Amino acid sequence: MFDPNENREACEKYLSRSLGGAVKLVHASQLAQSTRLAPWKLDVTLDGSARSYVMQLDACGMEYEYRVLKAMELVGVPSPRAYGLDLQGEALGIPCFFSDFIAGESLLGPMLAGEPWAEPLYFDTICALQSVTQADLGDLEVEQISAEDVLETSWDYFKENPHPLAEVMYTKLKEIQPDLPPVRFSNGDLWLDNFIVQGQKLAGVIDFQNAAFSDPIFEFLLSFFVEPKLQGRGIEERFCCRLGYDPVILHWYHGLEFFDTWRAVLKYNEPFIHHTAESLEADIKTWLMT
Repeated sequence: MFDPNENREACEKYLSRSLGGAVKLVHASQLAQSTRLAPWKLDVTLDGSARSYVMQLDACGMEYEYRVLKAMELVGVPSPRAYGLDLQGEALGIPCFFSDFIAGESLLGPMLAGEPWAEPLYFDTICALQSVTQADLGDLEVEQISAEDVLETSWDYFKENPHPLAEVMYTKLKEIQPDLPPVRFSNGDLWLDNFIVQGQKLAGVIDFQNAAFSDPIFEFLLSFFVEPKLQGRGIEERFCCRLGYDPVILHWYHGLEFFDTWRAVLKYNEPFIHHTAESLEADIKTWLMT
């Protein structure tokens, strides 16, 4: 495993060349791993001034995320500035790029605590992301994934891996499918840990590896699916109203969440957070009766 602390001279040369100044590496610490190779936080001095950056070493989706971040520099949503894309690993012997470290705290804590400023900030930031257009992103090709695409992808899995409950669920979702909103841009993961705040203000949005134009409601609901303590507070309903949709539409989206997550859990043979194949089957059966 590559460790910047053990490759100090090479890292300093790479950073200096990318930043156009004299860089000294003070310390590197590995950040928490999520769905990809854990990045490193680099504490450095740049021409004598303290700076911090995040170095990405996972080649999967690296060029795409870098290009999205470069495009976001021209958009009004605060996000990390990216530097030094090296897909061939010429500088460090491994593909890499780095970006600004956004200091602050996750928005998750204030949202769970019900801080009155947190929800408006969350909504405003998501809507700002969702206002980004393809024209804003220039020639960057960004995937478009509608809620109907999610449904059909899940059904494709079950056509190859039949299950009686899956057929019933798919049929019901198709039968009551509402008029769906057009896809809108997002960073690909609206989980609250990706919203960094300082002093009740947005410091930046991070993690653009899966940025795409997707269904704005389905994308928003991820945080509530991951953290049940956020449910039952009316947040989902207020967001629907913010977008101009009747909250009754949430019932269909919750069914789609169960169906799509069930497919993923079965396909990869591992739970998603606290959701297991058994719990999702129970959720689907309950959903079908409501």
